[in-house]
Amino acid sequence: MDAGEHGSMQRRNILFAVIALLTIVRLVGLHQSAVDLFVDEAQYWSWSRHLAFGYFSKPPLLAWIIYLSNAVCGSSEFCIRAPAPIFYLGTSVTVYFIGRTAFNECVALWGALLTAFGLAVAFSARIISTDVPLLFFWALALLAYLNLLSTASLKWACILGAAIGLGLLAKYAMIYFVLSMFLAAALVDDARRLLRSPQCWLALAIAGALIAPNIVWNLSNQFVTFRHTGDLIQGEGVGLHPLQAAEFLLAQFAVFGPVVFAVLLVALARPNSMLCQPIDRVMIAFVLPPLILVTMTSFFTHAYANWAAPSFIASVVLVSAILIERKAVRLLQFSVGLGIVTQTALLVGDTFATRIQLPFLANPNPYNRTLGWRAFAEAAGHIARDVGAKTIAADGRYEVAALIYYWRDRPVRIVAWPTTESESFDFSDPISDSEPEPILFVSPCPFSQRLDAFYRVVSTQRFEGAIGTGGVRIFYAVELSEKKTSIGPLLGCAVAGGARTALPLTAQVPEQTH
Repeated sequence: MDAGEHGSMQRRNILFAVIALLTIVRLVGLHQSAVDLFVDEAQYWSWSRHLAFGYFSKPPLLAWIIYLSNAVCGSSEFCIRAPAPIFYLGTSVTVYFIGRTAFNECVALWGALLTAFGLAVAFSARIISTDVPLLFFWALALLAYLNLLSTASLKWACILGAAIGLGLLAKYAMIYFVLSMFLAAALVDDARRLLRSPQCWLALAIAGALIAPNIVWNLSNQFVTFRHTGDLIQGEGVGLHPLQAAEFLLAQFAVFGPVVFAVLLVALARPNSMLCQPIDRVMIAFVLPPLILVTMTSFFTHAYANWAAPSFIASVVLVSAILIERKAVRLLQFSVGLGIVTQTALLVGDTFATRIQLPFLANPNPYNRTLGWRAFAEAAGHIARDVGAKTIAADGRYEVAALIYYWRDRPVRIVAWPTTESESFDFSDPISDSEPEPILFVSPCPFSQRLDAFYRVVSTQRFEGAIGTGGVRIFYAVELSEKKTSIGPLLGCAVAGGARTALPLTAQVPEQTH
């Protein structure tokens, strides 16, 4: 081994040590975190107790991951979230090999660091979400694709197919990868030859075989996941909203990091001078489809900032190459430094979440949306025990999620009572006509008359769920018995109250984010 190879191995080992240390720090931070499970996290955990090939709103892979994590570690918040930093370790290492395959070792090192310390990654490594495995399998698929560009390899064809298939089982946004393959074929001769090769079609066949059970599951369940995804895209309605598109693009400065996204935009504006090599065009092909399609969607309906997250993987490698070529390493250093500061702030914030108070915010505790759910569930559970309730019902997605996780393994049923015919919480059994009585119904809505048509209202009491320094959420517990008629959807709270006005802030539960 010559001096150059020895130095290269040393730098790589130092990089991997840094990423491993970062992962350990993130795991310690999760263990010390005071943040309750968010509604989506509790939902994914509930799925993991009933393994299937599909679920109401997402493909099944994340539930399977949580199942394995729980089998090893248990059902604490730490154990549920622990796969996130571990997956991001794998994603960062894979990005290193992408950079080395596409460009050189220097690009590989900076690309891996930009990934490990990316602003969105620093945030996402603290929670469990479908983006966590999606980004890993996107990176693995891109690495396999780049290797297939240079050599016809059965091994890399199988890896590419497995990565695409597992990515689809994580989140349907993985389909953008296939669109990127076609775009690359339109831009680069080698990519066009690869698209015609047996290896490419073998990979697509493997991916199809892996996603097939989920397709069959959807077919047998009226394509519920696809319909939910379509409903989510439509959001609150379709119209022309250029300001929403501008907001989405501005949000990408946080998702990609301000340096990465700014350089990417400059490169797209000056493709002849900044994207002149074939490998540049290949990499940009794996950036554009998610970014363009979601930006177009945001013109017509609300698009969440993370919907174009797969574009991040190729972006960090391409931007690293551009800045290194132009000797702008200080921008790379600034980007990594910003990520370190952000990561530190999040770790400290999660540890002291219940004690944070920022008076310049409308709600002084920025964690108010993710605090207080354990307190709510325990308070509701104690009331149920006092009145002898055998069933606890709730009509809000947040309340059902908190109850099913924080009041788990108790001798009481948790059921969801929908407020519309089509509503599904997909955490638990829906309420039925045969629920054991008495039932405790809990809700932020104070109007117990909504329940009169179905049960006799025995008593109502008000209780609170503390949100640390963010105040309290107000809830109402209604004891029900003597069922009168078959269960049906409840009136919405504002309608039941006789006015279509919002409840006081402390009684509201925020809308879901995705």
